[in-house]
Amino acid sequence: MSDNLVKETVKSVGQRKGARTSTRKVRNTASPADQEAAILAAAASEFAEVGVRRANIDEVAARAGVSRSTLYRRFPNKEALLYAVANDAYERGMQKLEASVKGMGPKEALVEAFAVGAELVMSDPLLSRLVLTDSEIKSVTAKMTSLFIDMVTDRVAATLREEGAQMPVEDLLEAVEIHMRLVISLLETPPSDPARTEPQRVRDFAAKFLAPMIW
Repeated sequence: MSDNLVKETVKSVGQRKGARTSTRKVRNTASPADQEAAILAAAASEFAEVGVRRANIDEVAARAGVSRSTLYRRFPNKEALLYAVANDAYERGMQKLEASVKGMGPKEALVEAFAVGAELVMSDPLLSRLVLTDSEIKSVTAKMTSLFIDMVTDRVAATLREEGAQMPVEDLLEAVEIHMRLVISLLETPPSDPARTEPQRVRDFAAKFLAPMIW
C-alpha cells in the first residue's frame, strides 16, 4: 500500500472516538491492490471495534475512501470480507511468529511459538475477537476458529520442520494441533493465578510439558 494511502486510512480510523460518526475521505483513486489493502485495514478496525454483527459495510467503505460498489466488487458480502480480514490478520501474526523462532532448534522453537502465539492473540484486538471473544462470528461462519487452527498448525509444523524437527509429518501436525488447542483453551479460561500467564511462566510450562512432544 502506498505511504499516502496508509496515512489516509490510519487518519480516518483515528478520527472515530466516542460516537460512531463517519468522515468520508476524498475518493480513493489508488490502484486496485491499494484499494483492497485499504478496505482490509478499514474492515479490520471496524470488526475489532464493534464486532461482526454490528460492523457496518458503509462505514468500512467510508473509512477506506471507496464507494460501496467498489467494496462489493471485491467482497460480495460480510462473510467474504471477514474471511479476507481474518486471513490477513493471521498471515501478519504468522510472519511475526516465524521471525521470532528463526534459528532455534525444534524444541526451543516450539516453546517460543507457544508463548508468542498466546501473546499475539491476547494483545491484538482483532485476533482476540476472531479467536476468543466474538460469539457473533458463529452467526457469520462456524468455521472461523477451525480455519485458524488448521492454518496455524500447518505453518507452525512447517516452521518446526525447518528448525530441525525429524518426527513423521502426521505426528508433527497432530502434536502442533494439540498445542494450538491448548493455547486457545488457556486463553479462553485463564488460570485463577494471574502469575501463570506471565511470559516466562508460559515459556516454562511449554518447555516442561510440550517441548518433549517434539523431536
